[in-house]
Amino acid sequence: MFASACEKASMFTRPLIISTRQIDGTVNAACGSFIVINDEGWIMTAGHMFDTFMKFQEDQKKIREVQDANNRTRTPGAPANSVKMDHTWLTNHSFWWGWDEARLNNAFVNRQVDICVGKLEPFNKDWIKEYPVFRDPNTLRPGTSLCRMGFPFANVESEFDDAIKAFRIKKGVLPLPLFPNDGIHTRNLTRGKSNEGNYDLLYVETSTPGLRGQSGGPIYDRDGKIYAMQVQTTHLPLGFQPSVEVSGERVVENQFINIGLGIHAKTIIHILRERGVKFHMEGDETGFRILD
Repeated sequence: MFASACEKASMFTRPLIISTRQIDGTVNAACGSFIVINDEGWIMTAGHMFDTFMKFQEDQKKIREVQDANNRTRTPGAPANSVKMDHTWLTNHSFWWGWDEARLNNAFVNRQVDICVGKLEPFNKDWIKEYPVFRDPNTLRPGTSLCRMGFPFANVESEFDDAIKAFRIKKGVLPLPLFPNDGIHTRNLTRGKSNEGNYDLLYVETSTPGLRGQSGGPIYDRDGKIYAMQVQTTHLPLGFQPSVEVSGERVVENQFINIGLGIHAKTIIHILRERGVKFHMEGDETGFRILD
């Protein structure tokens, strides 16, 4: 049912690899997804993909404050009595946007909506063979069959090269395998307006969960048209509390259903238009651009 749609989505869905290094030298890597919107290199992904970058910026400030405090209190010849740093503070951070050359510029992040829109530079049009078409947001109906795509179940690892002060993705990690999972549109969820009052906090709920590595990836219909963008998985209690025996003791287990949430196409299109980003929508072969 989704074979052709998945083929289309695979053309414009790319992995975002985030690498971090702590003060104690520990290197961590995580993966999400992003959607290439047009041939100018504009992309969108989940806003929470920038949470580690925000932590990096805060940690850099803390490190400088501790270094300054230790330098002020150090007396020549006196025993060292420096303020200790938290070993989890980040010293290095990196985004890998699907291609080694690409960097994200003109980034707009709204963490409340949970969206980022930005432009990859440099960008080669030959990198993408087909760009997405957004479904008309007025046609989104509960009960519609949907599919979600991203990069879960991938063993993503990076290493830090001290000689060049840069991260390297370990051999064998790339290329990452795409993974689709299907479900239906169950409900529309409205959470009011963003703090600025600009955007509707409108989300599409799906009967299946988004998986780690699918955040920022597309939720699309059977024709491959963008319906929403995956940003969150929630867990709804079912009200069942069966008991099981574990090591000779009876344990009560609460049962939940895991469901996905994606930013509704209506909100995405509003943000793209406001940012002046060209895109294609169902029924409009020319796309749309805000002119200055």
